[in-house]
Amino acid sequence: MLTKTKMFSGIIIAIFGIVLLIASFIIKSQVSSGRERISEAKSNVQTSQKLFSLTPVTKEFGKGLTGSAERQIREGSAKADTYDTIALWFQIGGGVFIVIGAGLVVMSFVGRSKKS
Repeated sequence: MLTKTKMFSGIIIAIFGIVLLIASFIIKSQVSSGRERISEAKSNVQTSQKLFSLTPVTKEFGKGLTGSAERQIREGSAKADTYDTIALWFQIGGGVFIVIGAGLVVMSFVGRSKKS
């Protein structure tokens, strides 16, 4: 009876680990996409700043226009870093859960063969 519980627990834990790994890959994909958009936004802001840097008056006007975009870019980069860290921990946790789950399944088979 105990070996069946070990095996069932091991399978559930391993499945949870696989789900964490899949989630981490999805998060990393979204972060990568977000970082591409951030890079494009940075490029657009730099272009705008170059256009408005012709005179001191237009330079100040350009800073006013691009200031909000720069703040949003910084916030987006910070969020991307946060989600990148979460994805890393999901990968580590997923790997650990898969190893633990597989270990429980193997132990259930080893325990079963010793009884025979």
